[in-house]
Amino acid sequence: MDLGIAGKVAFVSGGSKGMGRATSELLAAEGVRVIVAARGKEAVDETVEAIRTRGGQATGVSADLTKAADVASAVAEGTEAFGPPDIAITNVHGPGPGDFFDLSDDQFIAAFREMTLSVVYLTRLVVPHMKQQGWGRLVNIGSGAAKEPPPELAHMLANTTRASVVTLQKSLANELGQFGITVNTLGTGWFGTDRMYDYIDALAGKHGSTRDAVLTPFTSAIPARRVGRPEEMAAVVVFLCSVGAGYLTGEFINVDGGIHRSAF
Repeated sequence: MDLGIAGKVAFVSGGSKGMGRATSELLAAEGVRVIVAARGKEAVDETVEAIRTRGGQATGVSADLTKAADVASAVAEGTEAFGPPDIAITNVHGPGPGDFFDLSDDQFIAAFREMTLSVVYLTRLVVPHMKQQGWGRLVNIGSGAAKEPPPELAHMLANTTRASVVTLQKSLANELGQFGITVNTLGTGWFGTDRMYDYIDALAGKHGSTRDAVLTPFTSAIPARRVGRPEEMAAVVVFLCSVGAGYLTGEFINVDGGIHRSAF
């Protein structure tokens, strides 16, 4: 199936690891020229090399995508290499754990800056080109916790700020649809990334347990009875970037093995 995006330029934030890397690689396999942006230069370089080895086109940018200046320099560097992005994937690490009364005002402000304003920074830079050409794709790899905050996890900052990204994306969809730009958010469930396993291992160490013992109560609640694979998220992201998905916008789409409990 031809997705119609060969030759397009994609900016993938957090594009060097986990679901971001899988997305970078799958976009490149579809003929997209990929700007891989993330903080760690080594992982960025590894991802770019992997894409090029398979015959794809990619360039890497090392930047902290929660900072406006870094986002601006990353987009400028990527644009110099391939041209302005037609596709932008927002995907940054969430803030750390904590219950409400354990968190300071400054931590809430920092979390909003990292999660929500990082999307604002990138969107401001890439949308003018998309509007001019009458086509664009904005996809946020978010979390299902934005809709259903899990009571068993102390993720007050992430739950709060990820929800604000969903409404930002929906509002952008309202404004930008007339320009051929789609805007969607993905509600990520439990995915087998290094970051997720590091989190599980930390919980296991804290409670003197094992990875499997900690993870099993979570996976047993998932109808699929397993964690997701990064490439399964990438497949959804890339479909949303396709020409065929041009009438799908303003949506919050759960990709979580069926763990969400609401029917709609």
